[in-house]
Amino acid sequence: MRSVILFFRLTAIEWKRLSRHVLFWLTLAAAFGYICLSSINFYRTNLAKLLDGTLSMPGLSFDIANALDQLVLILPLLVITAAFLMGGDYSQRTNQHWLMHSSRAVSLLAKLAALVGLALVVHLSGGLAGVLTGIYFKQFVLHAFSLENVNWLAALAAPFYMTLVSLPYITLSLLITVLVRSSFFSIALGLGYTLVLDNLLSGFLFGTPVAKWLFNNVYFSASFLLNQVGYRFEAAPGRLLGSLPALGVAGGYALVLVLAAVLFYRRQDLGS
Repeated sequence: MRSVILFFRLTAIEWKRLSRHVLFWLTLAAAFGYICLSSINFYRTNLAKLLDGTLSMPGLSFDIANALDQLVLILPLLVITAAFLMGGDYSQRTNQHWLMHSSRAVSLLAKLAALVGLALVVHLSGGLAGVLTGIYFKQFVLHAFSLENVNWLAALAAPFYMTLVSLPYITLSLLITVLVRSSFFSIALGLGYTLVLDNLLSGFLFGTPVAKWLFNNVYFSASFLLNQVGYRFEAAPGRLLGSLPALGVAGGYALVLVLAAVLFYRRQDLGS
């Protein structure tokens, strides 16, 4: 019971530390701003076709699903933030202070909880940006605003399962930071995998049974669930995992990586 109380207390502290970091606000601003600009570009580019009926008018479900789907581009910022949050303890020696009051496992899990909170807020803010931009264009420019054909239950669930499939990247960053004890090297390695190696392996192993298990393909598989926001039930291609199994795989990856991080963290000599 004492560990649970300490976990929530440390999570609140880590969230406060995180929310005071420039990366926190940069990540939120990037998510909200990018989705706004992307949505504006879509409506402006296709304005004539939408007005004359050549292109079907997208509903609010499109604005939500499209916004959340594009937030894959924010994953590198989440990787960087995780490295800074964990690496700051090594550079500033704050971990020695926290560990006087709680176990290493609780300390690391509290950081993960704060990062999960950030990832969820990112997806919520990105979805909100898509909704607001879509409402503006359909209400004031196209005069065709409608709330029809929106699966509200699926829309509410979407930010949560898209947060889940981002966890392997976050937990991998935490594990790397624990192993190298440096934010800088963790960022280099984490971004190297996220932006380079993951994509290279996906291309090299394309069509093979192994490819479906890579992080970015697991993420891509889960993104097909976003179609349900508009009552469309489109399955992921056969070369990928099914959307629901992909959620389980993402959760499994995150669990294994955070357990490995806890294991290595518990064995470290933090006095050195």
